[in-house]
Amino acid sequence: MNKKNTILSMLLVLAFLMFTGLSLGQGGNETGGAPVAPANASQSNETGAPGQGALNLNYIWSFSNIEAGPVTMLINQEGSDLFGQAKYEPDSGTAWNAEVIGSLAGDKVELTMTAQKGTELFTTKMTGTYASDTITGNWTQISGGKKVGSGAFMAMWVSPDTASYTPVVIKDTVAATPQMENSNAASIPNSIVITESSLQPNAMTIAAGTTVTWINSGSNDQQVAASNGEFDSGKIAPNGQYQYTFSKAGTYDYYSKTNSGITGEIIVTDNSKSRFVDVRQYKDKIGPGGDLSGIPPGMGGAGLN
Repeated sequence: MNKKNTILSMLLVLAFLMFTGLSLGQGGNETGGAPVAPANASQSNETGAPGQGALNLNYIWSFSNIEAGPVTMLINQEGSDLFGQAKYEPDSGTAWNAEVIGSLAGDKVELTMTAQKGTELFTTKMTGTYASDTITGNWTQISGGKKVGSGAFMAMWVSPDTASYTPVVIKDTVAATPQMENSNAASIPNSIVITESSLQPNAMTIAAGTTVTWINSGSNDQQVAASNGEFDSGKIAPNGQYQYTFSKAGTYDYYSKTNSGITGEIIVTDNSKSRFVDVRQYKDKIGPGGDLSGIPPGMGGAGLN
């Protein structure tokens, strides 16, 4: 009986110790076991380094290796849509402004820049990756439907103040063009200058047998033709000329086949004088007895009736 009581007591003590140890072990996990993730761990991508969350490219950037010097670009961002402007301000050479549109997907950046350089339009597509405050990638440029350049580029942001961006001022050289046109035309008699929007002059009066010269001062081919089909210049290349000799008197209306609404007029007069004179107009000047002293020399009395 005593032996059974002893065994029962030992089992009760063992069960107590096991229960106590289990409770202590659970308490240790709460204070000294594996760490529990902090409550704000899910917010780390929103406030961490660029690239972990959504990128913000609202900056003024400097792009290199596209032109001889840096291209300055303003990028505005609305979600994944990118848009803005760009400019190129070389110390010497042609300056230009451009429109920019693109998109952002993760850290992948695509931009398309369209610029007017002089009289030609250039489109440059850039595909790159954002990392460490820079965008690096490749570019391809086309103009007139042809590939004119390609290479690698790198861009770094230079200012967060997007409101400070201003386009480059392009000097207007068009005003000097008319002087050049008039200078060329002044050396050619009876000449007409063809521009992109006018004929200078658009009306001219000449004598029969005169040759008229049309001069193309524009940057595109020009073509003029008579309304009655008397003449047609065909295509006149820039700085080229077309000549036509008007042998018959009359009024010749003509028009531009390349610029609608532009018309001109050539008036051809007949200045020839007949060598025959009707002496009847001098009948009253014939004196008594047929005296012809009142008639100009060489007229005689022929034709009197």
